[in-house]
Amino acid sequence: MKFLETYRPKIKEALAEFFDTQLPHLYPVNRWGKDVIERLKDFSLSGKMIRGALILFAEEMCNGSYSPNALKAAVSMELFQTGLLIHDDIMDQDTTRRGKTTIFYQYAELAKTMNIQQFYHFGESMGICVGDIAFFLGFENLANLDASPTIQNKIYQTFSREMCFVGLGQMQDVFYSITDENLSENTILSIYLYKTSRYTFSLPLMIGAILGKAKKHTIACLETIGENLGIIFQIKDDELGLFGEESITGKPVGSDIQENKKTLYYWYLLKYATPEEKKQLNTLFGSSSLSKEHLSYIHSLIEKYGIQENISQKQQALAQIVREEIASLPVEESYKKSLEELLAYNLTRKF
Repeated sequence: MKFLETYRPKIKEALAEFFDTQLPHLYPVNRWGKDVIERLKDFSLSGKMIRGALILFAEEMCNGSYSPNALKAAVSMELFQTGLLIHDDIMDQDTTRRGKTTIFYQYAELAKTMNIQQFYHFGESMGICVGDIAFFLGFENLANLDASPTIQNKIYQTFSREMCFVGLGQMQDVFYSITDENLSENTILSIYLYKTSRYTFSLPLMIGAILGKAKKHTIACLETIGENLGIIFQIKDDELGLFGEESITGKPVGSDIQENKKTLYYWYLLKYATPEEKKQLNTLFGSSSLSKEHLSYIHSLIEKYGIQENISQKQQALAQIVREEIASLPVEESYKKSLEELLAYNLTRKF
């Protein structure tokens, strides 16, 4: 991931500058203008900026260097990411993100100090508004691209379409989190694809390639690479949610179980568990009082049925697709090596 780290300072600088330029526009509106910008700025700048960095990387890979347009697109990418995370935390009722209090819960805590009785509802409502503002700021920023109408329209269309896909993927995720409707392994992978993988990897890689005026074959190849990288990324995310350390991941271990997330781990557990074990699992998934003993019990079943091995095999099959697509890219070997490093990171990351 070192090659992506080289882009991060530039994106942070551009993102901070963008927020500073927005303050004079929003500050006069009401008491929340300055408040929103400050909270968005603090939260956005604390991210790893992987998605924004991939835009710069992809244009550089296709065109020899990245442009000011790519930097603007990267800023918008990070604004979209911020908005999605704010809304995601509301839906998942997560009070911590990146080791800090989530945006909506910051407002809930503010409401407490103001003696607002429905403090939690206030926090959720304010968080929804802040997430929406992040989205609209992202699209406003894209209007400043210095590109041909054809390129600019393609950028707008690609961002808009993929954001719609994220919404539909999230709806599917929410639906299965609160229902007992049977679902297949392919349905889970579809949720991964549209909620996470295309948005996290395919989208920024395609945006960078479009800005780099790459050919359709290259863009399609990067799209496929992104899809499979993203599914690997999400599977690893599920693993970290079960076995990671909160001090490293920034999220409570076992939160996916409490939120009744239908992950591959969930699917394999119910596939192999005995009737008695299934009964116990059904009491744990969706429970708000998950203990360390409960988590250890789930870990023991994962080990008992070799579920980690099954999932690792699936990751390796996806990784092979990525390697084959990387090999077919008409780019310099150094960029192929960087993409292979990104694949290795997704397979082994700890946070």
